Amino acid sequence: MATQSFRELEQAGWNRKAAQYDDYFARITSQAIEPILDTLDVKKGLVLLDVCCGTGALTHAAARRGCVATGIDFAAEMVAQASRNYPGLAFREGDATAVDFEDASFDVVACSFGILHLDEPERAIDEALRVLRPGGRYGFTAWSSTGDFFELVMTAIKTFGRLDVALPPAPPISRFADPAECRRVLEQSGFTEVASKELPLIWRCQSPEDILALTYKSLVRIPMLLEAQTTADRDRIHRAILDGAKRYKTGSEIELRCPALLVTATKPQG
Repeated sequence: MATQSFRELEQAGWNRKAAQYDDYFARITSQAIEPILDTLDVKKGLVLLDVCCGTGALTHAAARRGCVATGIDFAAEMVAQASRNYPGLAFREGDATAVDFEDASFDVVACSFGILHLDEPERAIDEALRVLRPGGRYGFTAWSSTGDFFELVMTAIKTFGRLDVALPPAPPISRFADPAECRRVLEQSGFTEVASKELPLIWRCQSPEDILALTYKSLVRIPMLLEAQTTADRDRIHRAILDGAKRYKTGSEIELRCPALLVTATKPQG
């Protein structure tokens, strides 16, 4: 694993997880789609680019509003899954840090939970600015640092495993959970009117084992960390997750808060 770059591991991981993503993690991320589109004032007639489109749900929702919507993703299997999910919509392989479109091609650029999976997020933000028309709107979502899911899993890893395992250098996972850092990076790129708000997303499941299934079948970054543990430590981590999940039981379900930060900005006129 350590011989591959963070980008290579991410790309390979999302290619492997594409077929199962909608059954698991999309049940959380899909809750953010309408708030993203509402906040960016996405409506009929606009031209929208969905960066890191995954299995295509945001592209589809924008198209249903009357947008001319295109989705790009660097994982070929995600693009293939998106095309299967929503035949007739425009999906293509593409690099968020080197977008293959002309300057000023879009009214809106959206990136739903993709910013954390990029090795050079500043370049992706610069590219969003470039392909937007003057006055165009940009928005992305990233996980907040206070969610139950990440606290449960990361506490188990810190307690029973190691964080200093042989993985390639990666951007801090909580970097874009900080509104001040988001503002700094966006304004440095040239965006204005930077704003942020928290989205109170929730994931519900039936059993503690569902949390492990979600982790391994539809995530990439945390499984990298888990797979780098010793077998004995990984077993202890799994048990801690299963035991800890019981704290979140509400009636017949387990309910985990997964809040996200929605950040928006505007490309200046002229």
